[in-house]
Amino acid sequence: MNKTAVRTLQRFLSDQKTYNGSIDGIRGPKTLAAINATLRNHASQLPDGAERWSDRRRAVACLQLACQLSKIEAGPIDGLWGPQTEYAASVLATLQTTGSKPDPWRDRQPTDANPNNWYREAELEQALGSPTRKPPLTVVPCPWKLALAWDLNTCPSGIGCHELVADSLARILSRAHDHYGPQRLRELGLHRYGGCYNKRRKRGGTHWSTHAWGLAIDWDPAHNKLKWGRDRARLARLEYDTWWRLWEEEGWVSLGRTRNFDWMHVQAVKL
Repeated sequence: MNKTAVRTLQRFLSDQKTYNGSIDGIRGPKTLAAINATLRNHASQLPDGAERWSDRRRAVACLQLACQLSKIEAGPIDGLWGPQTEYAASVLATLQTTGSKPDPWRDRQPTDANPNNWYREAELEQALGSPTRKPPLTVVPCPWKLALAWDLNTCPSGIGCHELVADSLARILSRAHDHYGPQRLRELGLHRYGGCYNKRRKRGGTHWSTHAWGLAIDWDPAHNKLKWGRDRARLARLEYDTWWRLWEEEGWVSLGRTRNFDWMHVQAVKL
């Protein structure tokens, strides 16, 4: 049970009027007292012997109860943290922060919208010139505080990208900030900026990277490594679905969503 799940539990306890502490993800004495009070209030829904469970198991049981009360399938209330409980907790977190459950993401494919008429990779050099020459860059301010992924003490004020994509990028950042808010963006690691313009070839390839034209951005590379797929990459999780939809609605492409590798990478270039 991670800190995000504990924060979800604390929000539930607050709604139950048994907790008035900080939503800090720390399972301290106040949270434990609220858990016990809430479980007593719903004792009829617990199995026999639940009162003898450890504090950790009772916390998981309380989160399972929260999911059950919100009509989210979490399996039996057994206090055991498994894949079903973990998924149910992420659905509850989305419900708490957005007011609705996430769409059934496994039924949906990434959108192929292209409202900005982005070029395809094969067209870039002819349309925008050689990647060996520095492109016309502009800095797009970010509405939440960024930190360089490899040096979290360095906080750039914005993202330097090709001027062609600046307006689109500004819209996406604004919408992401409005949807998630700065605290949630930080919790999700979306303040960990991995760079935009970089005159280099593709890692593991011979062609020029879309970064060489300032048309691609990397997010939280430490938790979304190049060869990682959906089973490991953080940005593949359910709670990032809206994040990716905001990019896709502007025609940007996630390599993770379309190719299941390099989940850190999103580009204003069609494949």
